[in-house]
Amino acid sequence: MITINPILQDILSTKRPTNNPDYCLSYTANLLQGLGITYTVDEHKNITVDLGGTTCFTAHTDTVDNKLGKNILHIKDNIVRVKGGGILGADCGSGMYLLIRMIQANTPALYVFFSTEEQGRIGSSRYRMPERITKCVSFDRKGTNNLITHQMGERGCSELFADAFIDNFQLPYFDDPTGSFTDSYSFFDTVPECVNLSVGYYNQHSKDEHQDLNFLEALVDACIAMDWEALPIGRDPDAIKQWFGRNMYQPTDAEELLDFVYDHPHIVADLLDQWGITLRDLEEHKALCEY
Repeated sequence: MITINPILQDILSTKRPTNNPDYCLSYTANLLQGLGITYTVDEHKNITVDLGGTTCFTAHTDTVDNKLGKNILHIKDNIVRVKGGGILGADCGSGMYLLIRMIQANTPALYVFFSTEEQGRIGSSRYRMPERITKCVSFDRKGTNNLITHQMGERGCSELFADAFIDNFQLPYFDDPTGSFTDSYSFFDTVPECVNLSVGYYNQHSKDEHQDLNFLEALVDACIAMDWEALPIGRDPDAIKQWFGRNMYQPTDAEELLDFVYDHPHIVADLLDQWGITLRDLEEHKALCEY
C-alpha cells in the first residue's frame, strides 16, 4: 500500500509561488496553527519556532511556481511527483516537512521558515540570527548524501564539524564543496558552522521534479536521533572576509551596478564563476524576474 504522511502530502499538493510571499506566509502559518505549533512572524514574513538549543534549522516557504494552484500527486515505487509532470515543490517543501517533524519531536533548536528564498534569499538576508546560534543547517539540497561544506566557493563549516557530523549521523553523507547558495549562506559572517543537507529530491525547478519518500522519512528519523548540541565548533566567522555584508539587507544603487557590469563584464563573469554560480542559475533567476 502506498502511503505518504498527510503533512507532506498537503505541502507538496500546494503551489507556493515565490512572487506571492503573503500567500506563502499565510499557508505556512495556517499549517503550523493546525498542528498546534506556536510561532512568531517578523516584518519580512519569516516564521520562527524557538525550542532552544544552539542549532538553527532552516527551510524556505516558496517554490518557483508563478501562480497559485494544487498539484495532483502521483506515487510509484516510493517516489512522488506531479501527475502528468510539473514542479513538485519538494524544493523546499520537503525541508518544511523536516522542520515540522523535528518540532513535533521537541528536538531543541531554532526553526526558521524563510520567505522568498527563490528570488535571492530575501527573507534570510534580512533575518537577525540570535547570538546563541553556533550551527545553521538548511534542508535544501538535491540527492541523498551531500553535506554541503562550501557555498559560492566559500567554506561555511570547519573540517572538524563536517567530520563529526559524518561520523555520528545515522545516514551516509559525504563532504561536498559544490554548493551554490541557500539560506544558510546568509549567515556565513555570523554563525560558525553553516551547512546544507540533501533531502532526497531531484530535478528541482523542472517538470520532472520528484522526491524519494523512503529517504525523506529515514532522514527525519536520523535528524531527530542526532545529538546536534554535541557537534564541535571549529570555524571562526569573524576571520572570514566580509564581502558584501551578506547577513544584512543593504539596498544598492542599481544604476551603478548596471554601469559596472556593462563596463567590466569579464570581471563580473569571473566573480560569478568563483562563487559557483552557473549559467543555469542565472537563467533560472532570469525566469523568476520575468514572472
